Amino acid sequence: MTTDAQPLPEDTGRKTRVLVCTNGSAGSGKSTTAAALAYAAAKKKKKVCVIGFDKQRDISRLLGYDDPDGDEDLPTLYDVVDKICSLAEAVVPALDSKTKEVIPNLWVVLESKKLEHLDFKLAGETAREMWMFHLIGELRGRFDLIVFDCPGDVKLATIGAIIAGDEVVGCTKSQEKEARGLTELEDKIAEVARAYGHTGMPTGIDWVVITEGVEHNSQGKVYKDMENQLREAYGDIVLETVSDDVKVPEAYTAGLPVTLFNPNCRAAKAYAKIGRQMNLYR
Repeated sequence: MTTDAQPLPEDTGRKTRVLVCTNGSAGSGKSTTAAALAYAAAKKKKKVCVIGFDKQRDISRLLGYDDPDGDEDLPTLYDVVDKICSLAEAVVPALDSKTKEVIPNLWVVLESKKLEHLDFKLAGETAREMWMFHLIGELRGRFDLIVFDCPGDVKLATIGAIIAGDEVVGCTKSQEKEARGLTELEDKIAEVARAYGHTGMPTGIDWVVITEGVEHNSQGKVYKDMENQLREAYGDIVLETVSDDVKVPEAYTAGLPVTLFNPNCRAAKAYAKIGRQMNLYR
């Protein structure tokens, strides 16, 4: 795969927003949200790049690359950390997994299973938490939107993403485990900001996206109660709830963002609205 079909955008000095999709807990809908919002923005003619930080490689799968490690010609984020290539050189066009055609206006930096060794790889680096902060300048000015898809923890990969980002998107389900993950995330951001706040990093959670929500108490009162608690705790930064929708796992199986897989399903429509609420597009 070459980038000739969709070259890396030139640095025009455009304002770039960097979103960090994260939670201190796994299984909170981060990759689903990152892919859905990225595709929705690209569909609106925004130049978008998604960067995957997770060894699970879900975002790579959703954007057309089922096994990045299986192709030696494909650069990954770990290759950037390993200084084999620059971050800009690691950007490849996103693909429609069904048609194998390039998705217009959408690019991705692929993940590798080797990212599980990131902490060890950066062990000897000075201020290693700033590893992505030092790299992201290569892409600012080229894209309208950069989306970081983080692993389900608040270790070095996530910390690096937060320091390099502009806005934190706390992804959660209306369940206790994922809600507690937001609290853990808030505590970690506050801790990191004490040391690196001078970088202009986010100092808290900017947006909350609730996935697999229920519409009525009859569908599960405990889940609806948790959603209400989240809205009470976080107020106006809690965006449209993404209802539980069978099209989401179907989209994952197909290797597509749900906003591409079935743009008229409930989940896709909710994500489209979330993008407008965040002013990613009109």
